[in-house]
Amino acid sequence: MTLLKRSQTGINLTTEGEYLLPLIEELSEAEKSVYAASSKLNCVESGSIRIGTFSSVACNILIPVINIFKKEYPGIQIELREGDNHQTEAWLAEGTVDVGFIDMPAPSGFETIPIYTDPFVAVMSAGSKYADQDVISIDTFEKEPMVLYNEGTQKEAAGILRKNKIKANVEYVSRDDRMILSLIENDLCMGFMGELILANSSFDIVSRPTEPQFYRDIVLAVRSREHASSATKKFIDFIERDIDKVIDELEI
Repeated sequence: MTLLKRSQTGINLTTEGEYLLPLIEELSEAEKSVYAASSKLNCVESGSIRIGTFSSVACNILIPVINIFKKEYPGIQIELREGDNHQTEAWLAEGTVDVGFIDMPAPSGFETIPIYTDPFVAVMSAGSKYADQDVISIDTFEKEPMVLYNEGTQKEAAGILRKNKIKANVEYVSRDDRMILSLIENDLCMGFMGELILANSSFDIVSRPTEPQFYRDIVLAVRSREHASSATKKFIDFIERDIDKVIDELEI
């Protein structure tokens, strides 16, 4: 029986695959439950967690968190799914991931744990004529060529500019943060993005607050903490306990 079909647009389920998928998922979840229960009887911390995230959080917050978490719970397996904010919300709704890092506001019905309040900043090359300014007015983006970092949500830079009736002079749009920062470093454009994207950057660029100033609130979302698996609950508890320490060590 053929369950998957491959085409130029990617891999999709066949009609038979779509019919059997819920049953296969039930078997998978039952298997996890058996392992979790047997591990609990043997006093061994195990299980698995599926985490959805977007790039800037994955690189600068989630990986350091996992590094510490795995030292405390080496038996818990972690599966990462990286997409944009919209995809992560969809994965949460479908149950494809157990928890997800998203921007507020979260979809209705989800519990959230605050992670980080990320200021949006104007980013430019070190040699830019704006580099000596303390604050950059957002109407500057109407005059200067700019690049938008697209993480798949209207809560991001494009939505902020549109909401404030700024007709941005956008020449580039990308989800590749290294390409974006390289464009800015070479003085081809300015950027407007969450400061978190600049963490640990080696590019010769500078960032400045904007006028007015905007922020995004990043949270960890879960459908139901009460009904989450034991491993997922441990991860949430760990996040609440240690996230401030991880944030304090960020090099922004």
